[in-house]
Amino acid sequence: MNGNINAFDRRRIAFAALITVTLLALFWALNGGSDGGDSASATTCVGCTVEDLSGNSAPSTTEYEPSPPLFVGGDDDPAPIDPVSIATAPQPNANEFRTTTQFKRFGDVTVPRCSTMLAPDGVVLTVLNVDNGQSALCVNTQGVAVPPGVGMVMHTDLYATIGDLVDAPLNVRVTWEDPEVDE
Repeated sequence: MNGNINAFDRRRIAFAALITVTLLALFWALNGGSDGGDSASATTCVGCTVEDLSGNSAPSTTEYEPSPPLFVGGDDDPAPIDPVSIATAPQPNANEFRTTTQFKRFGDVTVPRCSTMLAPDGVVLTVLNVDNGQSALCVNTQGVAVPPGVGMVMHTDLYATIGDLVDAPLNVRVTWEDPEVDE
């Protein structure tokens, strides 16, 4: 670059300067020509005094007082609430429990077998499906593993007498007779 400006560039610079000066004059005219000093502004205020327009004093306000709380009907002091009574079933006796049951194919099918750790070994259990009222009898054999989350396992054929296999696990109530009473 040699530092010389051609005629076209000089005209562009002159045009940009003319636009800039014109816009500055326009902004100055629209702002009322104020110089930013302490002179009063031309703003009008309905209900304001001349002292309020000076801009040197804070507006006068009243202290905030909240409204009283709103109570829709009733007393201002509510009565204490009584504890809620919930109806619950009586505690089961020593020969009864509720659990869920699953099915499994046992090796010996001559005696209907089931397995739970919640009843004595070798007792005859009455298993009642609490959803449909069907019941079955089985002999408790504690030698069979019970899967986690289930309290009892029944032989598949016996399980099918109280509920469908697709509904597994079933909610059941299990009862038995105390073996010591039979003396």
